Amino acid sequence: MLGMILVDDRRYLHTKNYLKKKKHVFCETDTMPHILDFMIFPFAGEIDVDMYNAAYFTAVRKDAIIFSGIRNAYLAQMCEENGLDYHVMMDDTSIATKNAVPTSEGVIAHLVRNRESTIADSRVLIIGYGICGRDLARRLKALDADVYALVRNREKEFAATEDGMKTIYLHGLFEYDFDMIINTVPQEVLTQEMVRRLGDSAMLIDIASAPYGFNMELAKSLNEKSALLAGIPGKHALKTSGEILGAYIDAVLKGR
Repeated sequence: MLGMILVDDRRYLHTKNYLKKKKHVFCETDTMPHILDFMIFPFAGEIDVDMYNAAYFTAVRKDAIIFSGIRNAYLAQMCEENGLDYHVMMDDTSIATKNAVPTSEGVIAHLVRNRESTIADSRVLIIGYGICGRDLARRLKALDADVYALVRNREKEFAATEDGMKTIYLHGLFEYDFDMIINTVPQEVLTQEMVRRLGDSAMLIDIASAPYGFNMELAKSLNEKSALLAGIPGKHALKTSGEILGAYIDAVLKGR
């Protein structure tokens, strides 16, 4: 199939190479849209609305397929108005599951580089036991960390317990002293009062997307090793992460 890609993320370079190996052909980004089978717009960056304006999307073939990494409001609007098939890659569960591996490895690499103690025998709290939280918890446990999962319902509590993790609810946060607290939930979980109460006792890491799980500026003022590690797959294991996106795009283009 014939397409174009607007590269704003290094993963996209590997995505493009992967798709070329699958016999897809790429045109220049200013190619007339009516000849394109697919368009891969910026992963997370802004779209040039002067170049890719309403007239551009009107000219796109109705059977063309549009992709972006995260949801872009302008792109979603243009696709809805013109009846175009729009795929937000990071909304797909299969990509989230596969991305959990480079995400976990990136977090572990950061912990190894920035701590003076081993992960083994450290007490770690994972906030959230979804796809990323579960994968990270399992890998930290395999490194002999003492892993706890902060959960909010019985379903997540059961899943974490089945995996051999210890579980707590938010009201039990201060019953333990943690060496590391890693948030995976894209909404505030720890209030500023809670962060202040934790003080410098724990390294706070946030790997979620905005609005994040707590005030990182406050956390870093209390413990300089606390860190926001957003978009890890775009910084670690770029080839693997890019090929994950490529495999998804190829499957959609082939109707799978």
